[in-house]
Amino acid sequence: MLKSPAKKLIVNGLMIALVFLTTYFTRIPTMILPGGYFNLGDAVIMLASALLGPAGGLIAGAVGSALADLAAGALLFVPITFVVKGLEGLVIGLLTSNLRKTGVLQHGRLVLSIIAGAAVMIAGYFLAEAFLLGVFDEAFGLTAAAAELLPNSLQGIFSAILGYILILVFNKIQLDKNIGQ
Repeated sequence: MLKSPAKKLIVNGLMIALVFLTTYFTRIPTMILPGGYFNLGDAVIMLASALLGPAGGLIAGAVGSALADLAAGALLFVPITFVVKGLEGLVIGLLTSNLRKTGVLQHGRLVLSIIAGAAVMIAGYFLAEAFLLGVFDEAFGLTAAAAELLPNSLQGIFSAILGYILILVFNKIQLDKNIGQ
């Protein structure tokens, strides 16, 4: 349980750092769009959201992922990533709120929450690449966004599987009882 403000700050900072590190060090350029890359940082966003709730998931997803884009030199993606990954964390955190309250792991609800978060990420990047980033760079647009659907979908699928496993492990060793909420 996060009872003290200091503990809450430390755990949120740790999750931001884990999202950043996982995103930055698992990145593989997609070669489709300038600055775009595949990564597994979404798995840690999923974990942070399930453990810390909507606010913690939003903060870890938005800040950790945007910092990774900044460090990777994907400057055009930084604000998009901040919003998309923040929304991903928020959605998963909201949908898993019952899991944190009851302490009972409902696998179906967890799976649906993770899938919803991955869908937010895929749709968010598609919309940004198709309609917003084209204003700043001619490489973007509907065709490029459609080409990025496969790598973004694979990223969502692999991250969802890894995120689910991480959440199960944290739940099994009951680490989530000491960290979450």
